[in-house]
Amino acid sequence: MMRKSVWMALAVSAALFLGGPASFAGEHKISGSFLMGTGSATGNYYAFGSALAQVINRHTGANITVSSTGGSVENVRLLKKADIELALVQTDVNSYALDGVEQFADGAVNNFSAITACYPEMVQIVVSKASGIKSVPDMRGKRICVGAVGSGYEVAARQILGIYGMTYDDIDERFLSQSEAKNALQDDQIDAFFMCSGYPNANVTELSLTGKIDVISIDDGHIWLLLEKYPFYAEYATPDDQYKLGHPVNSVAVMSMLVALKELGEDDVYAITEAIYENLGELRGVNRKAEHMSLENPFRGIPGNIHPGAARFYKEKGIEIPNM
Repeated sequence: MMRKSVWMALAVSAALFLGGPASFAGEHKISGSFLMGTGSATGNYYAFGSALAQVINRHTGANITVSSTGGSVENVRLLKKADIELALVQTDVNSYALDGVEQFADGAVNNFSAITACYPEMVQIVVSKASGIKSVPDMRGKRICVGAVGSGYEVAARQILGIYGMTYDDIDERFLSQSEAKNALQDDQIDAFFMCSGYPNANVTELSLTGKIDVISIDDGHIWLLLEKYPFYAEYATPDDQYKLGHPVNSVAVMSMLVALKELGEDDVYAITEAIYENLGELRGVNRKAEHMSLENPFRGIPGNIHPGAARFYKEKGIEIPNM
């Protein structure tokens, strides 16, 4: 089923085995080949997508290949053109696409459905200690990177500033990618940057080794306002101190989610969902972010639009499907 497109030039095979040939006894097979959109080749989406592909391929016989892309927004646009069959996207971007707002104000994209929520992506506000920024209001008049133009976390930056009664008029906004923002902060070209990423993030970890950065919290009152206004967010607190800050960070997160084209066969998506959840321990062994996945709540941040193949699997497990 894989379509030939320019994205194939970026594809890297994820059909890796954990040792020895796969056995499909008692498991549902997939004979097709599929392309999965992820994110930057050095980012969390690419690594996690590769882990998903590895486990699914091993247990279904599928040939899922992961592709390095620009992330959630670009993945939705690739799905719209049916250049990819599977993708990782953020729950907020999923909502914008289905509603035809923000990056998709020129038209809703609804030719894809959800398979499962994966792991939380924390909104991280990284600041230079020299900037004196201790809170979001302290950003007034400062050089702030709000993300790449049209990115999911650029919207998050606007939403968080807005909750504090601020706009880009209150800051010196800069539009940079995650890696560009890291370098710019390191070179004192900006005072802070917003990003949305699984915790910990390698770029922030690298910056933290200098001892010259901090990651600031959103206060409880404004977290509550964000959750009330934007239901795709969830409260998130750092579980440890991997950035060596000496304090916890309280913020919000969106969930990463795995989606598939609606035209992808029900049996194939059932097999994909089954392979993930029947082999969750194996997936966690390949990528620890899978520790956030559980059949107790596979729809975090996903109000509906569940693919029929995934829905069949969940119903067999006695799980209620949202808005189905």
